[in-house]
Amino acid sequence: MRDIWVRRFTCLLAGGALGVTTPEGLEILIFFILFLLGIRLGFWRPRDFFGQLRKPEALILAVGFGAGVLYGFTGHFELEKPLMLNRVQVSGVLQDWNKSADSSTGVFQLKEIDTGTQEISSLDSSINLKGKVYNLRVYPDRSGNFSENWSRALPGDELKFEARLEHPKPPGTMGQFDLPLYYAVRGQAGNLTALGEAELITLGQPPYSWRIREQVRRLLERWPAERTAVLTGILFGDSSQIPQDQLERYKITGVLHVFSASGSNVAFVLIIFWGILRFLPLPLRVFLTSSVLVFYAILCGGNPPIIRATLMGVFALLGRLGRGKANSLRNLLLAGILLFLWQPLILRDTGFQLSFLATWGILVLGPRLSRQKLFGRMPHVLRFALTTTLAAQIATIPVMILAFHRLSVVGLLANLAVLAVLGSVFELGLIGVILSFSPPLAEPLFQTCLWLLDGVNALLYVFARIPWADVWVLNPGKLFWIVWYGGLIAFLAGKERSVFVLKVGLRSLKYRMRVIYPGPSNPKDSTGKVRQYLDAVLDRVRSAFPIIGIIIFFILFWSPWNIRKEVSVSFIDVGQGDSILVEYPKHHTVLIDTGPKSERFDAGERIILPYLLEKRIKHLDALILTHPHEDHVGGALAVLNNVPVDWVGVPDDGKNWGDLRQANAGLFSKDGSRPSSVESSIADPLAVKLSQIKINSLHAGDQIVLDPDLKIEVLGPGEVLTNTHSDPNNNSIVLKLEYGGQSVLLSADMETEEMREIVQSGQDWRSDYFKEPHHGSRFSLNMDYLDSISPKAVFVSVGRNSFGHPSPQVLQYWEERHIPIYRTDERGTIELRLDNRGGASLQVGR
Repeated sequence: MRDIWVRRFTCLLAGGALGVTTPEGLEILIFFILFLLGIRLGFWRPRDFFGQLRKPEALILAVGFGAGVLYGFTGHFELEKPLMLNRVQVSGVLQDWNKSADSSTGVFQLKEIDTGTQEISSLDSSINLKGKVYNLRVYPDRSGNFSENWSRALPGDELKFEARLEHPKPPGTMGQFDLPLYYAVRGQAGNLTALGEAELITLGQPPYSWRIREQVRRLLERWPAERTAVLTGILFGDSSQIPQDQLERYKITGVLHVFSASGSNVAFVLIIFWGILRFLPLPLRVFLTSSVLVFYAILCGGNPPIIRATLMGVFALLGRLGRGKANSLRNLLLAGILLFLWQPLILRDTGFQLSFLATWGILVLGPRLSRQKLFGRMPHVLRFALTTTLAAQIATIPVMILAFHRLSVVGLLANLAVLAVLGSVFELGLIGVILSFSPPLAEPLFQTCLWLLDGVNALLYVFARIPWADVWVLNPGKLFWIVWYGGLIAFLAGKERSVFVLKVGLRSLKYRMRVIYPGPSNPKDSTGKVRQYLDAVLDRVRSAFPIIGIIIFFILFWSPWNIRKEVSVSFIDVGQGDSILVEYPKHHTVLIDTGPKSERFDAGERIILPYLLEKRIKHLDALILTHPHEDHVGGALAVLNNVPVDWVGVPDDGKNWGDLRQANAGLFSKDGSRPSSVESSIADPLAVKLSQIKINSLHAGDQIVLDPDLKIEVLGPGEVLTNTHSDPNNNSIVLKLEYGGQSVLLSADMETEEMREIVQSGQDWRSDYFKEPHHGSRFSLNMDYLDSISPKAVFVSVGRNSFGHPSPQVLQYWEERHIPIYRTDERGTIELRLDNRGGASLQVGR
């Protein structure tokens, strides 16, 4: 870092990163530590080893770092407090609008709101909703049509309608996508879902950028939507309309970044317009080209990566007004600082991090890699493509692991194979956008783009089918980050400098060891050598006796024989469904149910797998599926496809879960009839997968033995119950876990009939902790049976639903008994820890 401003900008951004990632409540502690370090810096005297880094410069860097930390603390105030208002009258201005067959989405700025009889809780009474921006979604009616005013709505219109307003809650499970952060970075507060017809108050004028996108969309209507969605995603950075199977293909092959509309797009726009305007005077040429870049950023929706790239492009153009040269790394850091000052939380946004680090890798690592012997004999074009792609991937791998827990094994090869073609698609497509006012000129360009994309999709399909094309990755832990970043620093510093620093460190350590443990005064004289050494050591021990005493105390206090062994039972927040993870200290894990799956959401892939990987769980002793309902088995296929499982437990309910014919006959349906299309999409592949795995049918009286200290007893199902309110629910697997003299009853979705069967069978179902059956349904509320147990706490696994779960009667029952209730929809993932001495603790939001 010879550029002094690069060093200063880096310190400011590093301090900001520390500030925005500091958990709430620890700001004072971090500030106090920085204050002490600042005092220490005041007495610091730089030595020759630090080279050009003298005290004044060190003070500037320290002040920049501290300022970044303090400003980063303000990011916590940008996050909206969770809020849900079911039916409110809102009015405001439609800022953006995208129509599709299944739903229409837009951006809506709120001007007025009438909550009616609803009141915002006292916790959120300070929230001022007026002026906030929301993500708006409108669904068609049962016939698949949109109402008249919604069909005619345009950006700029002022509308009034009834809606459900939501500020999403923070992620309640480790590894879960942070939706409040995503909205905050993009200047939005949450979601609005329209519940009826809209009233048009005043007509507005759509912005010119929206008109261009709409014109392009209309031109592309002559081709199938599944083909044109990828093209519009490349052109404008909008992947929301791309079919899920195609999006997954791009994700598996590591090419998903082409939909971020960032650096390469901006670079081509800059090059083409800089060439077109070459006849103009330099200042006017710079101004007009910069304006085009800003307009393209607006055209793409102003996402963080495109803003970062646009700022860098503008800085590069402004540099032409000076000496004609610009430090690209300095421009990158300056763009990051400006975005940080505009929105501190942007440093936590995954899209910005990937874009920033990929650019850093290309600018810093790329040239270093190209000078390595391995790439020296390659043709220049191939060497540049390979080193650039490799540098970007090396720089972004840590963030990819932390954010997605997935890595594309074929990513480097796939990028090399298709990036040139995708670049041509963007170039031709952008020219088509410019010529969109003339369909005869634009349509041939779009047709060529689609032909090229057909070839790309076919090639990516081949890459995606390669075994282990992408893999789920465990959280590698702190040692990995130390080795990774240490290796990058050593690589950038160079071999000679790295060896020099290592030698200096070893010499310093050797010197300090000599001070602590001095050898004999005369090493050549062997007489009394041992006695002199022992005397010196004893003198040091005597002087350090208080410290040694404290160390001995902590060793005894924290010794292995005093460590409490804990079993944790985690009620995972999967929305409206169930998933419970049981962990035993000796690396034994059992997963009970896997949450729901729908056409848009798979709890197994989106929540459970990231949670397991965050906890470094790479193997399950057992997966227990309590009964065949979608909200309990939906995510099973994603888990079974990616995590080794010794065996799968299913209820002994007379059905063969591994038989595809029974799956088609209604095994996974809710009423025994043929499953719906969504249920069939779960049942058929899952039945095939289960037919390849060891299955144990569990019955009352069975025991699951993981360790002699941990007992898991099966209380149900006993006799197969039929003609009940819900036969699958009443034949659920009910488990009782016992450890350290305490017990937890995991009741699945049992209802009154199965509850009666368990009690009448004489089994002891009393427990210290109780998982409320069926998400708190009123059909599981039988006071005659529940009065016989007195748990210390009740857990309800529930999410947003239309069934009225948990029932008010259920909540009232436990509240009247003064038993605390913990709900996953309010607390996130709830982890109950039982130790071997009868102690217990709770952690929420894990």
